Order: sequence, then C-alpha cells, then structure tokens
Amino acid sequence: MRKRNKKNVVLVTIIAIALIVTLALIVYILVKNPNRVLENGEPINENFTFLIESGDATEVKTSDLIKEQREMSQDILKMYKKGKYTITNPLVISDPYGASPLTALIMFNTSKNEKVKLTVKGKHNDDLKVTFESSKDHYIPVYGLYPEYKNTVIIETESGKSNTLTIETSSMGLTGEVTVLTNSIGNSNGNFYFGTAAIGTANIAYDSYGEPRWFLLPDYGKGMTMLSNGHLLLSSTSVGPEINSAGGMIEVDMFGFVHHEYDLTGGYHHEAYEMENGDIVVLTGDVESKTLEDVVSVIDRKTGTNKKVFKLYDIVSGIDPNMIGDEELAWAWLNGVYYDKNTNELLLSFRNRNSVVALDYDSGNIKWILGDSKYWSSAFDKYILKGVGSNFTYPMGQHSPSIDANHNLSLFNNGYNAYKEETHTCGYFRNSASYAMVYKIDEENMTAEVTYKFGGTEYFSYALSSYNQTFDGRTLFNSGWHFSDEVNYEDPSCTQFNNDKYVAYIIEFDENKDKILELKVNESKFEVIKANIYNLSLSSVKPQKYDDIPNYEFNDNAYFTTNNDTKNYEELTETEALKYKNTDEKIQLSFEVVNRQFSFVGLMPDEFDIKVTFISTRGKAYRYTLKEANKEMKVSVNLSSLPKGRYYVYADMGNKVYDTREYVEIS
Repeated sequence: MRKRNKKNVVLVTIIAIALIVTLALIVYILVKNPNRVLENGEPINENFTFLIESGDATEVKTSDLIKEQREMSQDILKMYKKGKYTITNPLVISDPYGASPLTALIMFNTSKNEKVKLTVKGKHNDDLKVTFESSKDHYIPVYGLYPEYKNTVIIETESGKSNTLTIETSSMGLTGEVTVLTNSIGNSNGNFYFGTAAIGTANIAYDSYGEPRWFLLPDYGKGMTMLSNGHLLLSSTSVGPEINSAGGMIEVDMFGFVHHEYDLTGGYHHEAYEMENGDIVVLTGDVESKTLEDVVSVIDRKTGTNKKVFKLYDIVSGIDPNMIGDEELAWAWLNGVYYDKNTNELLLSFRNRNSVVALDYDSGNIKWILGDSKYWSSAFDKYILKGVGSNFTYPMGQHSPSIDANHNLSLFNNGYNAYKEETHTCGYFRNSASYAMVYKIDEENMTAEVTYKFGGTEYFSYALSSYNQTFDGRTLFNSGWHFSDEVNYEDPSCTQFNNDKYVAYIIEFDENKDKILELKVNESKFEVIKANIYNLSLSSVKPQKYDDIPNYEFNDNAYFTTNNDTKNYEELTETEALKYKNTDEKIQLSFEVVNRQFSFVGLMPDEFDIKVTFISTRGKAYRYTLKEANKEMKVSVNLSSLPKGRYYVYADMGNKVYDTREYVEIS
C-alpha cells in the first residue's frame, strides 16, 4: 500500500515538473515570439521580434477601393436578403457605390420568373425604355437619371404589376455648361455621347438635348475604351512613372464599380484598345528608357502579363540610330492606337512626329508612315506614303486613328505642328484650323489620298480631340480643346500651355455626312464616343439591344493584377535589416496608402533626403526612396510588387533613422 502511494507521489511529481517546464517553455515562446501578428498567418523570425515587442504600432491609414466596393456589394445583398422586397415595396439604392451620382439600383422579388420593363421618364418626350431578362430576384440597374432632379422611374412586371418611383439625384462634381446648336435626332433611347475627362473634369455622358445623364466622380482620365462586356476601360487614379501617365488602368461598370485594376510597370497614358480575343493593347512607357511614352504593350486581360511589347524607340533606332536626338525625350508622344484586323497592322499616332505609323502586328516592323518626310530621316523614305490628289495634306498633331467601314483611315487632324514643340502665344494660333479627315491608303503603291475633310478655324483644337465611327454607321467629331471666346489673343503672357479657357464641340453626322447634332461644352474633352448606356458596344455589326438586358451582377471576384517586372525598391539582406533593431529614435509622420500607393502627407525641408524601409516579421526588408535632397517629393511609391505580409515602417531622413511605429498590410 505504501509502495503504491510512493509511486503515485513520484508520478505526480514528474507530471507536475513536466507541466511547469511546459508552461515555462510556453511563456518563453510567447515572450520571445509574441503572437499578436499571427492572426494573418505570418510566421515570425526570432531575430525580428523587436518589431512587435512594444505592441504600440498602428496601421498606416489605408484605402483599397476594390476591397471597399466588394464589402459594399456584400452589404447590399445582405440588406436585400433580410427584407421582403416586392414591386410595391422595392429596395431602392441611389448611387450604390458612391461613384456615379446619376444611377440607382432597384431590387425586388417576384413569385415567379418574369421580365421587368424599366422606364426613365425624359424631360423632352424622350423616355428611356429597356426590358430586363426573366428572373425571380430582380436587380435592376437604373442609368440615365438627370442631375438635381426628382426623376420619375416606372417598373412593370410581365404580369402587369407596376410601380412609379421618384429618385432624387445630386450634381456633386458635375461641371461644364452645354449649349445645343443643332439637334434633329429626337429620342435617342439611351444612345449617349460619352466624353472622357481632361483637365480635372468628369467622365460624362450627354443626351441629344445636352443634358448630363451619367458621370463618374473619381478622376479617371485619358482615353475611354468601350469593352465588349459592357464595361469601360479608364486610367486608374494612381500616379504613373512618367509625366503624363497614370499607374495603370481600371475596368469599371456604369455604377463606378471597379471589376479589375491593372498596375502597369510603365504606366498608362492616352489610350487603349480591346482585341477580339479580349487582350488589351495599351500605350505605356519604359522606366528603364531615357525616352517617354513610346511603348505599346499587349496584355492578357485576366493576368495583366505582357503578351507582346513594341518598343518604338528600339524599332526606329534599328532603322536609323541617329534619328532621335538626345534631347528628344518625347520624340514620339504616342496618343492613339488601333488594330486593323484586315491588314494585321497596329496603327499608332505619333503626335510629336506629326505622323501615323502602321506596324506589322506579328513582326513589329514598320509597314508605312503617313507623315511628311521632313519629320523623319532619309532612312525612312521607303516607308513614307506619297500624297496624291489636289487637296492632300499630311496630318499634324493628330489624334484618334481608326479604320472606318470602308477600310479607310480616319483621324482628327489638329493642324498644329507638334514636332519639337515650342511655347507660342495664344495669338499665334488665331488662324489655325483642325479637321476630321479620311485617307484612302494604297499600300501596294504606297500612296495616300484625302477622301473626306471637315473642320476649319472655328473648330481648331490645339490638343486632345477625336473623330470616329459610331455603332449605327454615323460619324462623331470632337474638337476637344478649342480656345474659347474669352481668350485674349493680344495678351503676350497667354500661351498654349497656360490657357485655361476652352470649349469642346461635339458634332454627329449621319450616313450622308449631314450634321444632325452639335453640342458646345464649356470644358475640354479628350475623346467623345457614342454608345448605348445599357449595351456599351462600338461594333457596327452588333445591333444595340433593348430587350433581355441582364440583371445587375454583383461581382465578388473583382481583383487587382500587376505586370510590374521592374523593382522600384532596394531589397535588404537580413544583416542590413537587423541594423534597424538599434534604432532608438521614434518619430510621428503622416503616411497613407491609397490603392497600394504609399505616400507621405506633409512638408519636408528641401535639403532632406527621405527613404522608407519596410521590414516584415519574416525578416524581409525593402527600401524605397520618397525624396532625394533638393528635389521634389515623389507623389507616391507603388507597393504592388511587395510580397504579401505585414511590414513595419522606418524612415531614413538625412543621417538619422527613425522608427515610425506604423505598419502596412499588403494583401
């Protein structure tokens, strides 16, 4: 009995000791490896526990539009599913994502599958009427509302039930007064004129009465590409690496919901084009090059990776290494792109060479050049198209090349010599003229002939502008940067670069080239495209549909892709990163991250150089330069290429290193 008790005592003692050792080990592990960051599943390198030992670090103020909009979508669906919404008591959400004030979403349920007819009452006897596909759950997108107006909207089911709703809207962010000079169109039933942003204005759509019927609040600039899935491709709001570029592109619907954002190594400028297979041809740049805005990339729609890259500097230098001078950073200034499937050619507008250049899509070789030979060296003589006909002129400073229904080249000829551009007074442009022009290109005989021309001094546009085919066989002219009547041509301080008084003229021509619409807009327009707001398609062979329009589809798979193959940071070794362990000085700085763009908010002395180092508990560290001494602060640095994880931020300023006690999360 006693022996057995003694054994039990020994056993209990052993167990107790084991528990104490285990507990001590757990405490040791917890002390040495706090688990406060393990909620994101990230392992901790023992050497880097100093990052989290104090536990007082806070997250840098972060805004991620794709994540935020996805959460808004989920909240809307939860709200709908919790309620019992019928046609007599529908859920109505004005501007569901806070980005498109002239839209609304109507949601309700019917006991059986039914089609729903939507009518947006027009101010000018021009009701917008569409019918949505059969369903039980109806997610009806309402587009084409009027700003600052009590809009009357009627919904009606196939079985005859109806409801008349009033939807009020605002005009926040809306600019640009419109004057109707000509209108013989009447009810366009949703066929609107979409103008892209320029100089701080909104992406906007007007009806034939000059009424704004849609616009986006975010500052998505550059060209607008209508995609085959009914979405728009615009520039992102992030800052690109070049003077005139954005950091990438966004695919957005009429509500302003971002379905896909592309981060591009060389940025995005001017324009993009959708191929029939869905690939995107985009005008970009090369951050390793000494020249600007002279690269074309063909990117995979889903992955954002490059399928093809055309470096125009290399292509041109391969023909004549001496043609482009060292001072010609913007020697080409690509501002327009179009793919001609009939000839397998890529058409590019070289604004600063006053030329349109055709490249063979497969080889990248130059096929022909529509431009005066004086803007090229003699090595390019064999590519220059010879002008024929009594009214032939080469383009100058042109925009928006495209192929029309008759397989001819259309473009907007700005009529301004952009070659080695110099500053001129506004008076210099008093008698300048711009034209819509159509050229018949004969590649066999290497000739070009002007077959159509419209314009004059009254439509002169120093920059921007467009001329294109509409989906219904008409043509659309946009003089997007015309000096307004307020310009003082006698003022010697007024130049093409500082003038802020301009208007845009939007003109539609019918099949006989007769003018059927002319709008005067008191702000600039980069490009104007005609499309139906419920079926955005520019294909002349694809008819516009007004029946069986799909319900709005909530996208939970919106995503971000990057094709960054150039690292914009310095990767530190573990030994170099551990030097930050001895940083005693702390500083409170104001940083923010907006859509993966990290920036400093505030002012710094000119003589300071500023670098930021991001260190993870894994022991990985990356250093970015925000500012060099006696140079301007970078607007932001792109964190898209950082591996996933949490990073603690240290600031190198002058000869000191500071612990900011902040961190960023890269997801």
